[in-house]
Amino acid sequence: MIRYSPAPPLDAAIDCIWLSQRREHCQHWEHMLPSGKAQLVIPLHDAPIQWASPGSKIEWHSWTRGVIHGPQARYYLAGPKPPGVVVGASFRVGMAAAILGVSLDELRDRHVSIEELWGYRGLELHDRLASIREPMDVCRALETELIARIRRPLLIHPAVGYALRPEGLGSPRVDEIQRRTGYSPRHFIELFHSAVGLTPKHFYRVQRFSGTLARLARSSSEGGTKLADVAFAAGYADQAHFSREFRQLAGVAPSAYCPPAAHSEHHHVVTPGKKASRLVHRRA
Repeated sequence: MIRYSPAPPLDAAIDCIWLSQRREHCQHWEHMLPSGKAQLVIPLHDAPIQWASPGSKIEWHSWTRGVIHGPQARYYLAGPKPPGVVVGASFRVGMAAAILGVSLDELRDRHVSIEELWGYRGLELHDRLASIREPMDVCRALETELIARIRRPLLIHPAVGYALRPEGLGSPRVDEIQRRTGYSPRHFIELFHSAVGLTPKHFYRVQRFSGTLARLARSSSEGGTKLADVAFAAGYADQAHFSREFRQLAGVAPSAYCPPAAHSEHHHVVTPGKKASRLVHRRA
C-alpha cells in the first residue's frame, strides 16, 4: 500500500494519493461509509466493479476503468472486488471542483465514470497509468495529471472556508456560523452545498460520525472500548443518540461495525451469508 500527501500546489486540493494491490479475488462485500469527501478511483484493469445504493430493493450497477465517488450522505454498497492494482486520490473538502470542473452538489450520492466526466481523456488516463510498471511511477503520473487539471485560482469561498476551519468542526451550530459569515441562511447554505456537496448540517453530522469511526477502528485492533465512552467523546447526547445516528449513516449498529483494518475505518465488511448471497444474486 502506498499513501502520501502530494507536493504543492496539488496539496491544496488533494488530501492524499494512494495505490493498493489485491492479489486475490475479494469475496466479501462492504458498506462504504461517508467521509464528506469526493474520491477518484482508477483500477488498472478492465474488470467491472459493482456498487449499489442502500434500500429495500437493491439494484447493482458496475463501473470500469475509473470513477468519481461524489460526497455521500450515507453509506453505499460495494460488491466483491477483482484482483489487481488500484490507484486513487482523496480530495480535500470543498476543493474537488478545482480539478473535477463541476460543482460538488452535482456529484452528491453519485458515482460518475471518468469517461462521463472527462470523455476520451479519462479513458486515455486509465490506459496510460495501466501501462506503467512501477507503483510509485503510477502515483507520480496521476499526480502530474491532476496538477494539469487544476483550475486557478485554487481558492475556496471565504464563507465556506470559515465554516470548514478545524476549530469550527468540533460542535458547530450552523446558524451561528452562518451569522458570522454575514450571509443570509439561504445564500450560505447554497454556497456551502455547491462547494462541499452536502448541506452544512449534514456535513457536520458526517464529520462527527467519521471521528467515531476512527476511534472504533483503533479500539477494535487494541481490544475494544465502551460505546458510551465513544459517544461521549464525539459529543453525542447519549449512547442511544449515537447508535441511532450510526445506523442511519452506516447501515449497521456500532456494535456490529467491522472495519478490515485500523486504517480502513470507512469500510464495513459484510460477512458472507444468506443475506449477502441474496443481494449479490440480484445484480445478475
